[in-house]
Amino acid sequence: MQYLVYDIESVIDKKLLNQVLFDGKGLSDEEAYLQHVKDITKDEKSFVNPSFHIPICLACLAVEKDFTIQRFGFLGEEKRTPGNIVKHFWDMYNRGNFTLVDFNGRGYDLRLLELWAYRQGISIHYKHFDKYGIRYRYSDDKQIDLQEALTNSMSIRFQGGLNLFAKLVGKPGKLETKGDQVQGLYEQGKMFEIEDYCLGDVLDTYFVFLRWKVVHGNLSLQQEKQLVEDSLEKMKKFSQENGYLKNYIEHFKFWEAAE
Repeated sequence: MQYLVYDIESVIDKKLLNQVLFDGKGLSDEEAYLQHVKDITKDEKSFVNPSFHIPICLACLAVEKDFTIQRFGFLGEEKRTPGNIVKHFWDMYNRGNFTLVDFNGRGYDLRLLELWAYRQGISIHYKHFDKYGIRYRYSDDKQIDLQEALTNSMSIRFQGGLNLFAKLVGKPGKLETKGDQVQGLYEQGKMFEIEDYCLGDVLDTYFVFLRWKVVHGNLSLQQEKQLVEDSLEKMKKFSQENGYLKNYIEHFKFWEAAE
């Protein structure tokens, strides 16, 4: 494996949020959560700070040096608890020598995984903290954050995020499920829907990654086309075996150049 393309879905740790932000106020965890959402909405925000997030799903693709997908999967083994997900990720990271590929991983996904390494008392390999290693913003040797890459380290803000860049290359992007629905789905016990959504985001990230490699001159359009076709066949097989990605495949399109 040369690249690990990954994405995380998370929910709010309402108990921790209550302890930190509303200590002594006599609120239940749910009341504290609702009050906090109300407070940040006043400031035209809707995203609760990652300090209070619990990772509940980490979907990933193992990608080879030639950019072919080796396998699909979810971290956390059979019992995908937050603790197991985080341990599985860092165990694999500490043993491996691959490049992480994500979308806003520098600002969210990897930072959340680091926070949970702290919470769980997990040691991270010393290579992670090298001066010009993965935490160095302007290096893509060990992490390619496609949001950073496509915006020149956020020197411009394109509206639409991953959804925009996925749709520009004909891929589904956001469908019925959106990120702000994950909390509600989790509380309804709908983990399959969350995992399906997360896996769709990972595939969008992969296809955006391929186009970025075309822009970089590492792939030709013909090579990209062949990789996309091969990936679709692997997706169909995975879907037949596991039930995921049916909606994603239904909305899947091949890229066409503008006239």
